[in-house]
Amino acid sequence: MPTPRIPKPAARFALTLAISAAGGGVAALVGLPAAWIAGGLFAVAFASLAGVNTHFPRLLSQPVFLMLGIYSGSGVSQETLQQMQTWPASFAILGLSLVGLIAGSYWWLHGRCGWSRNDALLSSLPGALSFVVAAAENLKADMKKVAIAQSIRLLILVEAVPLIGFLVGHPADAIAATERPVAGILDLVLLIACGSAASLLFDRLNVPGAWMLGGLLASSTLLLSGAVDATIPDSVVVPCMIAIAAIAGSRFRPEDRAVLPYIIGPALGGFAIAVAFSAAGAILVTLLFGVSIVQTLLAFAPGALEALTVVAFQMSIDPAYVAAHHVVRFLALVIAVPILARWLGRGA
Repeated sequence: MPTPRIPKPAARFALTLAISAAGGGVAALVGLPAAWIAGGLFAVAFASLAGVNTHFPRLLSQPVFLMLGIYSGSGVSQETLQQMQTWPASFAILGLSLVGLIAGSYWWLHGRCGWSRNDALLSSLPGALSFVVAAAENLKADMKKVAIAQSIRLLILVEAVPLIGFLVGHPADAIAATERPVAGILDLVLLIACGSAASLLFDRLNVPGAWMLGGLLASSTLLLSGAVDATIPDSVVVPCMIAIAAIAGSRFRPEDRAVLPYIIGPALGGFAIAVAFSAAGAILVTLLFGVSIVQTLLAFAPGALEALTVVAFQMSIDPAYVAAHHVVRFLALVIAVPILARWLGRGA
């Protein structure tokens, strides 16, 4: 009887997961915070650029984000509710840093590196690439250049934040989820059902990171109300972290090597400017409100909503604070991008 042939996409998918698992395993052995994400992302991105045609099915990303959202929601506590009174001022500082980082990155890419106005602006916007592409569909822009610049930002962010936490330390208090029992079948069904309902609603409303945020909101609500007192087992969490690393790392393609030398220098310069403005805002919030510097750096980081929310939880940092700031920044971009696109269109 002939051996059934494995479809090529399935083989690429399995190889991508294997590369991610190997990279994450090495990082875990070293003791890097959020090892399965940071190590897996680096391994898959490197393999992609080295010529491996990595692949992750888009359809499978939604359940991965949902489960990681439910997992991250376990880090929301009563202390989170008490700290929410400082969030409006923190959002305002985030807005100021957002204006600065977009203007600074645009000046660098357009004024100093000679990128077109459209390419420079779209590459300066922190995250929300899918929305940026949709909102600017009438602009003449090199979206390959924009996508690579945004992917470089994602890679550096996810690798740098755990390394900073490793070097300078992060909150030593264990998140409450570590003291909770592992969820049984009934708890899992309730968490997944409520998370799916919230995620579908957010997705319908075009909220960024809908499946991650839906799971986080449902999980935190159920835990704070006492309806559930359990956490997702590691046997589910670790494969999901391997998967999210594979999703992010497979954004790079083998053909990107040809244009990467021409993009990486300007992109790194723009990223450095973005980080400077983001860090300034994060430090100001830390000084004013006493929030952990690693927590504010994660919240003000220019992009990577889903990945950094999970990284926050892995590092014993309030994931709700981090996710809320990323969503607020996205909403600001929703308002700003069409206006900026219209301005660029008139100037073309």
